[in-house]
Amino acid sequence: MSLDGHLPQWVRNSRFQRKESDRYVIAVELNEIWSSSPFWMRCSGNVTIDVGGLTLFTQPFEHTLQYTVTGCPEGRYGLNCDKACVCKNGARCHGFNGACECRPGWRGRACDIPWPEVVIEETPGDSFVKYIGTDVTLTCVAPHIRVANMTWANQAGKRHVDTKVIEEGAVQNSSISFQPTLESDNGRYSCMVEAEDGRLFNASFVLNVMECRPNYHGEICDQVCDCQNGGTCDRWEGCLCPPTPGIFGRNCSEMCNCENDAMCLRVKGSCLCTKELSGKSCQNFYPCPPGFHGDKCEHDCAPGSFGLNCSRDCSCQKNASCDPVNGSCICAEGQSGEFCQDVPDKNDVVVVVLASVIPTIAVIACIVSGVLEGRPRRPERPTVDSIKETLSSWEVEREDIRFEHMIGEGEFGHVVRGRLRVPAGYEVLVAAKSVRSDRMTASAVRDFRREMTILVRIHEDKEGHPNVVKLFGVVTKSEPQYILVEYASNEDMRRYLWSLREQYKITGNSKLLDRLGFSADVASGLLELARLKIVHRDIAARNVVISDRMVAKIADFGLSRDVYVSSAYARTNQGGEEELLPLKWMAVESLRDGVYTCESDVWSYGVLLWEIASFGEEPRYAGGPMHPDVCTMLELLRKGVRLQQPENCPMSVYKIIRSCWIVDPSKRPTADELFQRFDQMTPQRRAARLT
Repeated sequence: MSLDGHLPQWVRNSRFQRKESDRYVIAVELNEIWSSSPFWMRCSGNVTIDVGGLTLFTQPFEHTLQYTVTGCPEGRYGLNCDKACVCKNGARCHGFNGACECRPGWRGRACDIPWPEVVIEETPGDSFVKYIGTDVTLTCVAPHIRVANMTWANQAGKRHVDTKVIEEGAVQNSSISFQPTLESDNGRYSCMVEAEDGRLFNASFVLNVMECRPNYHGEICDQVCDCQNGGTCDRWEGCLCPPTPGIFGRNCSEMCNCENDAMCLRVKGSCLCTKELSGKSCQNFYPCPPGFHGDKCEHDCAPGSFGLNCSRDCSCQKNASCDPVNGSCICAEGQSGEFCQDVPDKNDVVVVVLASVIPTIAVIACIVSGVLEGRPRRPERPTVDSIKETLSSWEVEREDIRFEHMIGEGEFGHVVRGRLRVPAGYEVLVAAKSVRSDRMTASAVRDFRREMTILVRIHEDKEGHPNVVKLFGVVTKSEPQYILVEYASNEDMRRYLWSLREQYKITGNSKLLDRLGFSADVASGLLELARLKIVHRDIAARNVVISDRMVAKIADFGLSRDVYVSSAYARTNQGGEEELLPLKWMAVESLRDGVYTCESDVWSYGVLLWEIASFGEEPRYAGGPMHPDVCTMLELLRKGVRLQQPENCPMSVYKIIRSCWIVDPSKRPTADELFQRFDQMTPQRRAARLT
């Protein structure tokens, strides 16, 4: 069908292009724009397909685009572009105040005064990113000077003896070209001009190209990556496949058959099993966690056995059962003793209990009354007993959980998906986190307990916060201990961003509004943590989960660096104890002094925003290695090096990102300010939140 007769003339002319296969066109005309900032337009509706008067189906559609206002027309300036510029000789006019940006050789308010000077112009200009392997031309311009001699010199090092003359002659303009540019070309280039009247002029330019063009790698950046399945292009390694099970090959295009979320080697595809897995495809769990057995550790130990691989025999008597994990005897009613061997007389029990309890109550009463009379009351600091009492209200019985399969693991802990039977009578999907029995170090247990107590504190009212992962309960009265949180069907944000990147390659839809909505969600969670004076210390995309309702929630308050196998953490030694730190997400003060505050969380949030804008790429600082140590990272930040603006990231968003990386913590935006800014950018989510 042809729509040409139904379209306005401005759509049908040569300026508007569409494919022959396009059967439906929606044209929007903006006659006047009174805005100085970018805005979004959303077009949505329903397409009904009719054949012979019969409706086959109705298909909803939606398309969102960003419209960026670039400024006033040439020769005009002002808020409403209603003032005329006075700039001359090709000078540019500032869009708001009309100030003139003079070209080389001109000065004055209107750039109408000749001025002898030497300037080095770069082609392409400053607005373009310079990559290794691209062409760059430097031109020495000497307007209003009668040139007697023009000399180009290159200073490759810091010493004067390293300076060498490239070319010289009596010319008005001279250019040197790099086709293509290499790292060996980097250095300071100077143009020195001697006028006929003996005056001397000079100008300098520093060439510093460090990165390959996108999708290229190699020493001279001449090899194409063409990574697939979310792989990222590294200059020296080529395609770095994401830590997604089953992906390998030179450009991450091949699939391997590793099971149980095991990784495969990038080149050959052979499976890389962890300590718990065995077999060619890592199909077997060995050894299973205490209390389980089977190829996939899917079975509890049989009655009368317990421990690793169910290899130990119970010692319980009187037909009492034992805990499959630690072998402790579970006595029936009327039984007692370590092995349930005693069946005491009921009267004896009453006498013993009363004889022991009554004196204890009397002693406690005396102590309490003495304390109350001798000192005024004041709130006590939380004790170990009070923490246990708080956790007891979240205690879940082990038999109310049905474990399914492992969904995450690391050096110190693992996460298992399970189903929890709640008091209402139905089951909910949960992620059960625990510390590995063979890596029960003091730091691992400390982080595990820290996460447990923080989640309980956040959920004081049992409801928690919509942008913090929901706590369902804890298991502390048996081993292994577990933290039970909501199961996120869309996994962590980093993996979800990878999937969006693949969709973007196919559909061209970047889903910018959805990603900005995630930014608002995390800022809302940070605001709640700041209210409770809780510092997370590891705000990153890998530690944020996406719920089935597409809501981002902060997670991992202590075990994040144990549960996930990641190259984002570097080993350091803090006070004689080894610790894993996310260096590229840490603020200057955290790297330098070990200081962690709500402001340092804002710095990490800025890196998370960069991850969101780049579809989950791993941060890479220009001029530094992919995995810097503490000293290298700190030196880069002190020099002012920051993560560069991702491709297709609006400048308005990148300015917010950069504001999170201000060295002075007091000058960074607060979590509340960040939430307000992103909340205003996502009107749909704001409306849903208000309703």
